[in-house]
Formats: sequence, C-alpha cells, structure tokens
Amino acid sequence: MLGLLPLNALAVGYGWLAAGMTGWAASFGPEPYRPPMTELGVACGGVALIGVALWLAGLRRAAAFQLVPLLALAVLMTG
Repeated sequence: MLGLLPLNALAVGYGWLAAGMTGWAASFGPEPYRPPMTELGVACGGVALIGVALWLAGLRRAAAFQLVPLLALAVLMTG
C-alpha cells in the first residue's frame, strides 16, 4: 500500500508539471490559459485505476485515500 505513494506522487506531479508548463506558455501569447485536459485525464485515469485495483483487493481505506490525488488533479482541470 505504501508502495503506491510514489506512483500517486508521480501522477499528481505530472499533472502539475503539465498544467504549469501550459500556463507558462500561455503567458507569452495572446491565447488564454486552457488546462491540458489530455495529460490531466491520463493522470486521473492512472490514479483511478490504482484505486479500483485497491478496492478489488479488499483495501477499502487505501482505495478511499485515492480520492485525495484525484481531487488535486480535478482542481487542476478546472483551471
């Protein structure tokens, strides 16, 4: 269960990196910032897949904890 924390950190970190780089690039042009939905969707899918696997393995509390990184990525999606 603790071995999944680095995977969550990588997924959320990837989402933050993608959103940050997109926001940085948008600051140099006339286009407004739009969240990188593809990258954030892939990261959300990975975290959700881990949560489903944990739920099926019977680790209900660990699966419920997967809502924390999902909510962090959802906040990034709102822009």
